[in-house]
Amino acid sequence: MKVVGATVSPVGMNPTDAYAGGDASLEAASRLRDLPQDWADAITNVSFAMRNPPGVTGWASFGSVQEEHMEDVKSHAVTLAENIQSAASEGDRTDSDASADYRATSSSPILSRSINDF
Repeated sequence: MKVVGATVSPVGMNPTDAYAGGDASLEAASRLRDLPQDWADAITNVSFAMRNPPGVTGWASFGSVQEEHMEDVKSHAVTLAENIQSAASEGDRTDSDASADYRATSSSPILSRSINDF
């Protein structure tokens, strides 16, 4: 197949872009690392500031419940980053295997485009 006047894109995924997405997710996860402790510190400061009459109580229990959620968010962010990078690696491996299979079926290329040739 010959395409005139147009650029033909490679077949398959772009592992470089996929890895970049995983790196961005890891960066976001690393920024969440101190979130639970920062939250606990903020609750302590608010509780201290609100101690005088009439006073507001319940800060400690409210802070603890929300801190648990923040731990979950932090954990999910790390898992997301790891999953993106794992998927990028698996996709790259699958495309590479498929590329070798296609090339093995003929002495000349049978695809009009290269696989993972970014």
